[in-house]
Amino acid sequence: MAQGRDDLKIARAVRDLVIDASEEELRADLAASGESLEELASSARSVVQRALASASARTSAVSDLHRGLGALIQMLRRRDQLTDADLAEAAIVDLTELQAIESDPTVAPHPRTIHQLASYFKLPQRSLLVLSGALEVGHEVRDEAVRFAAKSTGMSKLSREEKKLLGEFVRFLREHTDR
Repeated sequence: MAQGRDDLKIARAVRDLVIDASEEELRADLAASGESLEELASSARSVVQRALASASARTSAVSDLHRGLGALIQMLRRRDQLTDADLAEAAIVDLTELQAIESDPTVAPHPRTIHQLASYFKLPQRSLLVLSGALEVGHEVRDEAVRFAAKSTGMSKLSREEKKLLGEFVRFLREHTDR
């Protein structure tokens, strides 16, 4: 992760130097450094490619966590026999955002919404923050969120098996994210 942050800092520094410098200043700096324009361009391309790859991997990881968040909220809502509108009203959250959280893994929930849902369902706020992508976690939590989301696709009242799955996932979150 440190490599990604360093690459981002380097990319920003290169961008700032190039944008703020005149052509004469750039040529003088290159000559003084002993690097050619081609070497600098190659190095900058490499840094940008690594930064883009890192950002892409982070986006994929967050989408996986969001799937778990959406499935968790949907199952808790179904467990309590609430419609999405009932939950939005009871938890004091926006109905459109709630529907998006349940159905779209690319949606980034607002921190207030995460707080309200955690409070309403009496879950550790940190667990929902992890699933929202606001806090970084290891692959174990991400993998478990994906497994949970894959197994929880029903729309009616929770079956006995789904209730067990929900309980196990909530326990897992408490053990692995509430630190």
